[in-house]
Amino acid sequence: MTRNVEGRDTKHSSILEQFVGQVLSHVKAKQMHSEIQAELLDHLLNETESGMDYGMDEAASEKQAVRNMGDPSVVAAQFNQVHRPKAPWKLWISVLVWIAICVVGLFAVQAGNPQDLYRLSTEGYAWRLVPGGVAFLFAFWVGYQKLQKGAVWLYSLTLLLSILTIFLSLSINGQSFLSIGTISINMLYISPFLVLIALYSMSGDKFVKMHRPTLFLALLSPPIIIYLADGRLLQLCTYLCGVLVVGKLAGWKWGYVKWAACGIIIAGGLCYGFIERLRLLVHIRIGNWLHTLNGSADISYLQNIVQQILREAGWFGHGIGELASLPNVASDNLSIAIIHMFGWVGGLIMLIALTIIITTMFRQARLFRDPYAKGLGILISSMMAVHSLLYIGGIIGIVPINGAGLPMLGSGGSEILLWMMLLGLYSSAHWNKDMIPVLKQ
Repeated sequence: MTRNVEGRDTKHSSILEQFVGQVLSHVKAKQMHSEIQAELLDHLLNETESGMDYGMDEAASEKQAVRNMGDPSVVAAQFNQVHRPKAPWKLWISVLVWIAICVVGLFAVQAGNPQDLYRLSTEGYAWRLVPGGVAFLFAFWVGYQKLQKGAVWLYSLTLLLSILTIFLSLSINGQSFLSIGTISINMLYISPFLVLIALYSMSGDKFVKMHRPTLFLALLSPPIIIYLADGRLLQLCTYLCGVLVVGKLAGWKWGYVKWAACGIIIAGGLCYGFIERLRLLVHIRIGNWLHTLNGSADISYLQNIVQQILREAGWFGHGIGELASLPNVASDNLSIAIIHMFGWVGGLIMLIALTIIITTMFRQARLFRDPYAKGLGILISSMMAVHSLLYIGGIIGIVPINGAGLPMLGSGGSEILLWMMLLGLYSSAHWNKDMIPVLKQ
């Protein structure tokens, strides 16, 4: 039997459309209305065709299809059950456990070193969590979708603030900080992550797709120059690893990778050739690293102390006590202090807790319906893994980097602000993962 489907849709679908409208009036996920409407109409039209195949006229078949669906509120309740907010409880609980580990470590440091006023207290860490919590809620409230629309602004603003950090900087422990009144922000620590998110968000833009080689060279190079100009080898390595992740998510072809590599080499070569401070830093850092790999005693003081603590900690550590020999213990090296006090068992607990956070984020992100949200979740979890691996590689001496610190495990307010903001963005994507229609890219 042959029927004109388009004619039936326009002439006899008032009953079906009325039913669908009643269902949608009870569906809370407004952004899903178009997708649900198409799904319901498709099902109802199939049911109508089936009834007509058994000899029913079209109007009767439509009424039968609507009756078979049941009450509109019941149908809507089923959609509300599926398309509802999904809180990432496992991730949130894991993060709270991770924060608890940090608090315990800081409390132990404070208890063993009460005379040292320069070591961060648990109270100070708690106060730093307040702006971190605000950043989490702000990112969660704004949502990841607005981030995609404002990617160009995010990239431009991040680059501008990074440049201002170098030229109008406040130097703290040899590193440039952005000073805003009495507030100092480690902008160059934050910027690689923001730039990478902006680059990934812009990768789907039509204009960017049309001019990929030229724009890749233009967009990839400035951050490299900025990090090298300030001697930020950690941020440079983080950024370069992140570029690989972004390229994979964006589906870069080999030709684009060659353009990216060209931009990286040119920017790095120019900085190395013109910045004497950078050449000196690279020579010292690479020299110390090679001595570490060769097992030589001629390595940096910090590296020597860290290696000694890792070797002598034992399974259960030395207990709470004096830590005067370990520099910056409350910030970059709190994990080392925890291993010193609680031994290799304490280190394993940290690794397990951090691994749970990263793998939870990665696995859940792969289930997101929205392709952009999926890529963003994978990028954030991957960068947390990259940052952690660079730090671990640095303290055991297999990469020429030190002073990274594990995510949120330390004193830096900028670090806490960054990771809480990224967790807020991720949580926003997870919260809306079943409430956003799937868009074709």
